[in-house]
Amino acid sequence: MLKTTHLPVPVISVGNITLGGTGKTPFIEYIARYLDGKGEKSAILSRGYAAAIRQKGGDTAQSTCNDEYLVFRENIPHIPNLLNKDRVAAGLKAIRDFQADCLLLDDGFQHLRLARDLDIVIVDALNPFGYDYLTPRGMLREPLEALKRADLIVLTHVDQCSHGAIEHIIDRLSKIVGHIPVVKTVHMPVCLETQQGSRLNVHELEGKRVFAFCAIGNPLSLKKSIENLGAKVLGFRTFPDHHAYSLNDLKRLDEESQRLMPDAIITTQKDKVKINNDDVAWSFPLWTLKMEIRILEGCGILESKIDAIFN
Repeated sequence: MLKTTHLPVPVISVGNITLGGTGKTPFIEYIARYLDGKGEKSAILSRGYAAAIRQKGGDTAQSTCNDEYLVFRENIPHIPNLLNKDRVAAGLKAIRDFQADCLLLDDGFQHLRLARDLDIVIVDALNPFGYDYLTPRGMLREPLEALKRADLIVLTHVDQCSHGAIEHIIDRLSKIVGHIPVVKTVHMPVCLETQQGSRLNVHELEGKRVFAFCAIGNPLSLKKSIENLGAKVLGFRTFPDHHAYSLNDLKRLDEESQRLMPDAIITTQKDKVKINNDDVAWSFPLWTLKMEIRILEGCGILESKIDAIFN
């Protein structure tokens, strides 16, 4: 019933079936780096959801962007990221202006207008089935049976659940989708970054007393990551996903930290890119916990699926 547009280069979609954060951004970065290593020029096509951050420069005509755009620009600055609700127009521009050999469709599972050669769905092990109800009662964007459209399912945060819970999730997925392969991944802490840009080993957190804050889709994952690194979380402040911090927000966070007297304040890269270092003088060291996707099981399956669309 819907008109689908096919573009002249392969399209890889990375999306989810639930609201909130599941790990799309770091997984798209993972694929972009993989394609880079294969000599393929990729470009990211984003809708630009919650684009309320005024950017400086960049490779799009947009005057505002969102936090994912800033994370991509910091981590993979050589990969174009086009913000446009019209992903077909953005794709054509990426091919014309950046000679893209492959397009990465960010949050594309429900974007049926653009045909894709590989449809990847991210499922967060911490809340895989969105409480089994469509929004607003639950967190599902569409019924679970829609997962049958996927070519590959990527299960994130498997290290933050018990082995039995992971097996239960995979068993239920197999009943829904049949033999669609499932790749297991973790969000691996890679370093701590200071306000000045210096890098610290993540083991610096061991034994530390910290105050943490974030505005991400799955804040529980940050708290668990900090605790798994041996730190004690004295306080944990959360904001809605994509929240744009005001100066008053930052001052209140600093005041809250003063009451707790932590060794450090911890946040995510997605939050850090929205904070101007000159906005507030923090009373304690502000450290960014930087994470990357690591594949535990199914790396060969993922790579063979990607390689196949170029053959």
